[in-house]
Amino acid sequence: MKRKHTGCQLVLLAVAMACSPVAMTYAADAAGPSAADYQNLQKKYQQVQQQLAKVAQDVATIKSTEATLKKQEASIKKQQAELKKQQAQLKTAQSQVGSTEQKAAYEAAKKVYAEAMAQSQGIAASTQAANGWNNNITQTIGNLFAPPAKDDYFSPFSKENPDHMRPDMHMQVAQWQDMKFYMGFWTVGRFQAIQQFNAGSKSGLNPGFQNPYANLSLYATIPGKFDMFADFYVASAPHPNTMYGHEGYMVFKQIPGFGPNSLPNQLFDYINAKVGAFDIDFGDNNYHRSNNAWVQNNPLIGNPLVDPNTEEIGAEVYSVKGPIYWLIGGGSGTTTMHFDYGAQPSIHAKIWGYPTKDLRLSASVYHEDMGESGNGPSGTETTHLFSAQRSGGVYAAVFGGGDNPGQITPQAGNDVTAVQGDITYESWPWESYSYVGWTQDTNANGQAPGSPSERWLYGSSNVVYHITPALYLAAQYSYAFAGSVHGVDTNGWVDRIQVGGGYWLTRSILTKLEYVQEQYHSFGGNTGVVDSVNAAMGPGFNGVVMEVSFGF
Repeated sequence: MKRKHTGCQLVLLAVAMACSPVAMTYAADAAGPSAADYQNLQKKYQQVQQQLAKVAQDVATIKSTEATLKKQEASIKKQQAELKKQQAQLKTAQSQVGSTEQKAAYEAAKKVYAEAMAQSQGIAASTQAANGWNNNITQTIGNLFAPPAKDDYFSPFSKENPDHMRPDMHMQVAQWQDMKFYMGFWTVGRFQAIQQFNAGSKSGLNPGFQNPYANLSLYATIPGKFDMFADFYVASAPHPNTMYGHEGYMVFKQIPGFGPNSLPNQLFDYINAKVGAFDIDFGDNNYHRSNNAWVQNNPLIGNPLVDPNTEEIGAEVYSVKGPIYWLIGGGSGTTTMHFDYGAQPSIHAKIWGYPTKDLRLSASVYHEDMGESGNGPSGTETTHLFSAQRSGGVYAAVFGGGDNPGQITPQAGNDVTAVQGDITYESWPWESYSYVGWTQDTNANGQAPGSPSERWLYGSSNVVYHITPALYLAAQYSYAFAGSVHGVDTNGWVDRIQVGGGYWLTRSILTKLEYVQEQYHSFGGNTGVVDSVNAAMGPGFNGVVMEVSFGF
């Protein structure tokens, strides 16, 4: 028992020595830490104490700041509640407003309320919008000289829909509330060296530069609700010194004034409606053709031999959900307004779909009867599905020039029916587009005596191979077989071969080179003049065209 007690005493003695300066001194005497070590330890201890005090002070500051912020938040909420109360009072007062002065005072008070709410919530919407479109302009200017990207097709499937019967415009120039405004500009210049043959009295052609042409487009949109588009030809082949309008229309994706869950707008989840003056959606060639200076959807320079394209005043309704899409529309039948008795509106329809991710198919139909109207050639107005070409043809001065040099423009356009099927294939680095169509005019004379008919079978096929994202080769073969011209049966036909390629200097600058050859075949002497030349002589032309275009 005595030993046990002594052991406990030894333990207590050791603890006391470890916890007291005496123990430190005792340890030092026993070869432990020196006095200098002790002083250093004391100094570090003081430093730690100071750091802990500073941390405690920072924590107190943070808590004080947090309390202040909570007070400010409570004050803001109180202000907002007071402002809402004032708004309710203003609305009550509005119902009792009678005089002009009271209405003005109400509007001023409402404006003050809106500004106060915006300030209290930290909203600066107008500033953010301005910064947004300024940044957009900066980005667009930067992209003008960016290289083309892989898989940049000339007309990708994502753009082959009625919303893209217009060029894309990436430069946002303004914003007002939720409406955004965009602008686009395109210009093109060409040099040609073309020779024509068997053209009768038509003289030879010298090499030379064509006039430069340009397009200006304006686009406004409330995304998902409403689009408005206007397109102007700054200069064109028919009007090289005159700026004039081409298209102007609106697209409704919702009905204004109805809620998003209303029955009309539930319907508009499946359809869109276009109204105005626009290129009608007949066939898919509108997505692949050159339109004045807007030429960068076309891998070559010239359009196909038969180029169905016309602008009419009317309306279209089309589906926006697949897998099978449809469109139906009606129009004036001409490129301008007319009120001639007996003229009927044109109608057109289209269906399309995507059997595979690489393949698009479509079918279109068009009909117009102007045969009973009282003005125009042979006593009638005429429709212009194949001959409108407001922008003019590419091969200048061929066969005497005019608005559509070298083009085949079937039928006189009095009582016209046309059908067309289109197929597009895209799988990088290849893309191809083809169509076949048939058209008939059962009364080319209109109200004049007789009813001579005109029938044509036409088509085109092209293929593009992208060597690199910037460099490509392309070829196109287009044709037109005449069954009857001016009421005269014939086996005549015309074909055009185009071979060329292009190089994208940047995403906005495209250079092209094309060889073209066209000729009439097998027309009899009784056929007469077809598109300004004597078809029986077998006229034709060939040569080289170079093109440089810029657009954004």
